[in-house]
Amino acid sequence: MSKRRRKQIVERIKSLLIVLLSCSAVYLVVLTQSIAVPSGLLSRPSTGGGGLAVADPAETARPLRMAAVIPAGGNEVQRFGVQYSEADTADLFQQAYTILVEALSSANQLKEVTEAEWRQALSAAPGLYFDWQGEVPLEVLDGWLSVENPMLTGSVRRMVLAAREGRVFLCYFDETAGRYYACASDVVSVNRLEEVVETLRDNGARFAFETEEYGGLEPYTLILEKSLSPAVYASVDPLGGSQSLSGLQEALGFPESSASFSGEQVIRSRNDTLRIGADGTVTYEPAAEGSDRYLLSGGGVYEAVEGCRDLAQQAVDAVGGEERLFLMSARETGQGGWEIQFGYSLDGVQVRLGEDGWAARFTVEQGQITGFQLRMRCYTDTGTTTVVLPERQAMAAMEAKGHENEELLLVYLDTGAEMVTASWAAASELSGRG
Repeated sequence: MSKRRRKQIVERIKSLLIVLLSCSAVYLVVLTQSIAVPSGLLSRPSTGGGGLAVADPAETARPLRMAAVIPAGGNEVQRFGVQYSEADTADLFQQAYTILVEALSSANQLKEVTEAEWRQALSAAPGLYFDWQGEVPLEVLDGWLSVENPMLTGSVRRMVLAAREGRVFLCYFDETAGRYYACASDVVSVNRLEEVVETLRDNGARFAFETEEYGGLEPYTLILEKSLSPAVYASVDPLGGSQSLSGLQEALGFPESSASFSGEQVIRSRNDTLRIGADGTVTYEPAAEGSDRYLLSGGGVYEAVEGCRDLAQQAVDAVGGEERLFLMSARETGQGGWEIQFGYSLDGVQVRLGEDGWAARFTVEQGQITGFQLRMRCYTDTGTTTVVLPERQAMAAMEAKGHENEELLLVYLDTGAEMVTASWAAASELSGRG
């Protein structure tokens, strides 16, 4: 073959590759448009009308805390942060939703990084930070956001999209494994990330490790240094009326009549038992010989979490209230077995129930729910607020109690009183999670 002939073949191959790359670019644009978050996706579903409205899975993917690093030139860090406000977090997540989906979809070549590299990512501009305040398996997060990427493994509470050396990297900390990971995105550009954050303005948000003033806190505590006046909520008995009880039974698939024993409602159906206590605790016990009542759509962790979330959400919607469910943990107990816990939040603030904090706890085995407990609550805003200490004073008080180098969190403590108010707490006081 002549040199000229070989050159012609090479040129044709180059032309073909250019065409293929162009087609890929068009496909990615169409894909991005198709996954753009609908304008009403992040609003709370209505519980009126016929039937129960179950929150969209992508609603569950919204974190409780977010931040953005804004390019300012030089080494200066400008950051916009939102926490303890469901509306503010929803607004920022609305802007970040599509780019998060793109980054998760295209992330590749996962590698372990050091904590120093993780901190650099948290302060890199432009950047986006997500904090779910629970241990979310990445397979579950992918499922909520309709992403398929087997490259991402483990569980995540904190995640950041950050620019470095002209590329965008997705970084996260797997608290269960105690390791930091990073992977590049070949789809999300630095300019694209910059477009998301450039409309935001610095509101003084900082991580504790970035300032000596908060050296007594866990390094990744997000500090806003603004006055907080969280709402006071009334905790109403959600099962005080027969209509509420009937709605809950219907939501859980136990429409049968019940018998009352010492204040406890007991409903039996096909040898399965549902117990509803006077304190609002609902317990499901399958028949001794087994039950097929709560079969899941598959045997993976996503199907397990989503099936449990769906059931818990229907129960919450049946009794009303302003609480929102968030995933606290999904821990494997054996082959095909999971223990899954959800918590409540009120306006972006965690609610701590009992000694262990959870609002709903499920056991899953071999593709079906084999038991659960729900702590039913109905919280309503009273229209009044309370004042909490500034963060520096709260840190000092926490250190005085022996909680040094812990994360400082605003929480609602539900002790069974008619009113619940927010206060500061160390992370270790929340069911041992930090």
